[in-house]
Amino acid sequence: MQPDPQPPIQILHRVSAGLLLVAAVALMVLAALLIGYAGWTVARPLWAGENLMHAVVEAVSVIIIAFAVIALSKFIVEEEIERERELASAREARRSLTKMVTIIIIALNLEALVMVFEANRGDVTTAIYPTVLFAVAIFGLVGLGAYQWLSNVVERENVGEAGEEKRRGKG
Repeated sequence: MQPDPQPPIQILHRVSAGLLLVAAVALMVLAALLIGYAGWTVARPLWAGENLMHAVVEAVSVIIIAFAVIALSKFIVEEEIERERELASAREARRSLTKMVTIIIIALNLEALVMVFEANRGDVTTAIYPTVLFAVAIFGLVGLGAYQWLSNVVERENVGEAGEEKRRGKG
């Protein structure tokens, strides 16, 4: 008698985990290339004896993007590949979502900060975009805080209801 073939859902999970791993490795390689490019961006004017200010600001900007790409790759591995089960609770889902949104908010703030430094060297009208970017990041942070607060309220209510049901069942 032949063993039963794997259910299609298990095959799908393995294929998707494999593809996510390939994507995560590709993201890490691209992040490494970005970091190398940032180094080259600084080394080029250094060797030529040119002004480094613009090169350093550009390199910081590229490294911030690399940071976000690395964090995304790590998130994919931790949350999608290593985790072999569905999110067991609202708390676990909230933690996962919070981690990803936090990465985005940090990257937005760092990029806006770099753009403020660039705008400081040139025309003040170029400070509009970084200001809007800061506002978006702050709005995202406020939204994340509201999401966490509302999730905690709902979780406490659910825990309270579960405790009440247990007491009724015992009494």
